[in-house]
Amino acid sequence: LPIKTRLAGEAHRELVRCGQSTPVLMPCKDGQQRLGYLDLSTEVATVGVGGKSETLAGGAVGDLLGIFRNLRPPPTGVKIYDDLWGDVKYGGPFPTNVVPADNRQLKTETGPMNQYVALWYKHGEPVFGRAYPDPSGKIMANFGANNQENSGPDIGSMQMLTVPDASCMGLEYSWMPRSQAGSGGWEVVHVGNAAPVIVVDEKGNEYVGNLDLSKDKASIGFGGKEKVGNS
Repeated sequence: LPIKTRLAGEAHRELVRCGQSTPVLMPCKDGQQRLGYLDLSTEVATVGVGGKSETLAGGAVGDLLGIFRNLRPPPTGVKIYDDLWGDVKYGGPFPTNVVPADNRQLKTETGPMNQYVALWYKHGEPVFGRAYPDPSGKIMANFGANNQENSGPDIGSMQMLTVPDASCMGLEYSWMPRSQAGSGGWEVVHVGNAAPVIVVDEKGNEYVGNLDLSKDKASIGFGGKEKVGNS
């Protein structure tokens, strides 16, 4: 939709943005359209072409196409057959449309706890980890990748696997051993070469982590490090 749509006061639409930047489809001098970004604080759009940057400012910016979320619920009875990733922020309110991993509390060093599938991008690469609410209902999360644990406010924006209303649920989720994943019509939930997995450590504790499908390596973020375990 045109970027100027955000000024129309439509409560059911929300501009997709990160801070003061939002992606836009921008016409270039060669007549082609390319994906660039709009700085919302300056109302200047920029795109890179052939090692150089082209900019656009003024009234024409309002006609550039941007991405908006539709916040309206889907029509009753329409089945959803795709994974739904909700955009959330570390420390933000914990969502209600999520389901605990394996539909149960997992065993941890500090006792049984519900853990939820979280997705974060580290240097552009998808990494799965565990999300959970703190006592005040705020989102906490831990990820492990590249020999490091990532957690805390530096996580910033992330995603969580959500589920639609039961009347719209067109697929079924089930946690099972990887040896069974290819049978019976089941498909592994994944983003690129990353898949969510329940990792069991040497003490028998369970944590939602990341399975690198290209390396067949399952790991979690724990104790400040990436900890490799069994899945």
